[in-house]
Amino acid sequence: MKNLLLLAISALVIYSYGCNSVAQFPINEPATDTFNKGFVGKWKFEEDSNKNNYYQIEWGLPYSTDAYHAKFWDRGGKNRTIEMNIHFTKIGDAIFISIPYLESNEYLMYKEKGYFFLKVIDINKDFTKMTTATVHDSTMWELNATGIRQRIIRNLDNPAYYFDTVHFYKIK
Repeated sequence: MKNLLLLAISALVIYSYGCNSVAQFPINEPATDTFNKGFVGKWKFEEDSNKNNYYQIEWGLPYSTDAYHAKFWDRGGKNRTIEMNIHFTKIGDAIFISIPYLESNEYLMYKEKGYFFLKVIDINKDFTKMTTATVHDSTMWELNATGIRQRIIRNLDNPAYYFDTVHFYKIK
């Protein structure tokens, strides 16, 4: 499980905190998400010890419920381990990524259990480097979709609301 997204490595942080920062709903409904296609492409996670792994963000695929679909590849792009729909949300000047939180059973079949969120802390103008931080809020599970968005808006600039900064760079 340690090899999951833009998606996965950040999920590890959530697992290590006992899944306390998971919400039942994304920040926005997928139909309301619109964003820059600069996120599309292949991304490597700087902190990943296996440099063959990468994340692929695609847009506009027929099987996506929204415009963005993410896949995690290991073994140098030979093994697609997991894939999911993700949602980008812009709140003021801040960008958030809603990522499904997945649990697996003994057959390694994954099931969506909720969402966790990454805040894009920094992205360069040509979309080749990105830094994100995970939203850290152990009370989100009880909130409805409107409540989640309001809570994030209230804590938009609160550094204590985020943890685990991770760095990505684009390879294509």
